[in-house]
Amino acid sequence: MNNPLELENVIVSTREILAQLLVMSADDIDENSSIVEDLSADSLDIVDLSFQLGRQYGCTLPKTSVLDHAVAVCGDAGEFLASGRITENGKALLEQSLSAYSPDQLQSGMQPAQVFAATTVRNWAQQCRNLFNYLPQNCPDCGAQKAVLNERQQVVCDACSARLVPADGDEVSRQLVEQFVATHVKETV
Repeated sequence: MNNPLELENVIVSTREILAQLLVMSADDIDENSSIVEDLSADSLDIVDLSFQLGRQYGCTLPKTSVLDHAVAVCGDAGEFLASGRITENGKALLEQSLSAYSPDQLQSGMQPAQVFAATTVRNWAQQCRNLFNYLPQNCPDCGAQKAVLNERQQVVCDACSARLVPADGDEVSRQLVEQFVATHVKETV
């Protein structure tokens, strides 16, 4: 099914949620603001943001980091971290994740905590929006194949108005890691 969410609208929602959580004006929050470094959010604010975005759009955002999924898929993080720092493959993996980090946002050699701290409003909005690329092929209620937004900005079936839910964020994140590993990581046998 198609993804009817527009990134700009999800960015606006993300800014509004953060403004409420951080008790500030949404006008003071730019899409390129780092949630931790620029807005001084803490880990509880991040958990709340994830929950609120998921509630608003009817999805479950990933709870596990991309690098943790990479460890689960590969057995270790050696391909993505060297001496506790992001490798070129780690950087590329993060750029191809749901959060879609931009090439100039990360550098190899960064520590994972620095990646977390550099995550922006736009990254969170992209993560939420990109998850809707993983809607079911057909509406589970009527079999139709087109998704639209209803008046409450929820993703629904165009034919029967049933609410449509994308795949779980952790499942999608793990699939993306598996695809990346299959195409970018050489076997070491």
